[in-house]
Amino acid sequence: MNNILIFIFFIAIFAKFFMLFNKKKFSKDKYININQRIDTWFIIIFIIFIASFSRVKLIILFSLISYLACREFSYLTEIRINFKIIFLIVLNIFLFYCSVYFKSPVIFILTCINTLIIFINSKERKKVLIILFICIYMLGAITTIENLNLIISFLVLIELNDIFQYISGNLFGKIKITPILSPNKTLEGLLGGILLTSISSIFVKIFFEKTIILSIIPLIALLGFLGDILISYFKRKYQKKDSGTLLKGHGGILDRVDSLIFNSVFLALIYAL
Repeated sequence: MNNILIFIFFIAIFAKFFMLFNKKKFSKDKYININQRIDTWFIIIFIIFIASFSRVKLIILFSLISYLACREFSYLTEIRINFKIIFLIVLNIFLFYCSVYFKSPVIFILTCINTLIIFINSKERKKVLIILFICIYMLGAITTIENLNLIISFLVLIELNDIFQYISGNLFGKIKITPILSPNKTLEGLLGGILLTSISSIFVKIFFEKTIILSIIPLIALLGFLGDILISYFKRKYQKKDSGTLLKGHGGILDRVDSLIFNSVFLALIYAL
């Protein structure tokens, strides 16, 4: 499976040269932003590469992603972080991913009960439950898939869809889909992402992962878009530009994995049936 990540690494290098030779086609700010995104992609590729060696490493990676996403979502929704909140987040992450690794529904049920009991008297219960549900249960659902290579392949395709939508929107975007929630989202960007991701999935299926279901790829591209819109809703509601500043050009971890929110649950269900 490392082959697909090596392939994506060379795509990132190609993108770097493409930006260098097409600098005049972009505004200065846009050029800097896209280059920052490409540079961050090298880091993301390396992290996924390490996680691709074993299921344990993948679960550890998702545990870390869930924790950072919970912290950023808390900031986004203006929840004051304290020991009780941190303890609850860590406990839910530990129990949820243990239930995934050991394939134990009992541990998962304990996670849910623990969440409800601790937050019976909390003033911010609704916000916290939303954060735990989205950043742990939904984001982490994809780790229930047994085939590690399949997970990595879908992570690559989902992230490529983000890139394709971003580039297509910047080059051809005119018709705004959600002008209030996310002004930069255009119909041309969405359609470009669906088309290019579908083409990429054929290549991935032929050379890297035979078990990919090609017919669901357009829906995955659409669900990635909807995940982005969901986080944009919270940004707009609480008047925040980004969920964080951890990743240059991207914002925070939540900005990078928002396209996985609905896709993770969808793929877990599809490959469990």
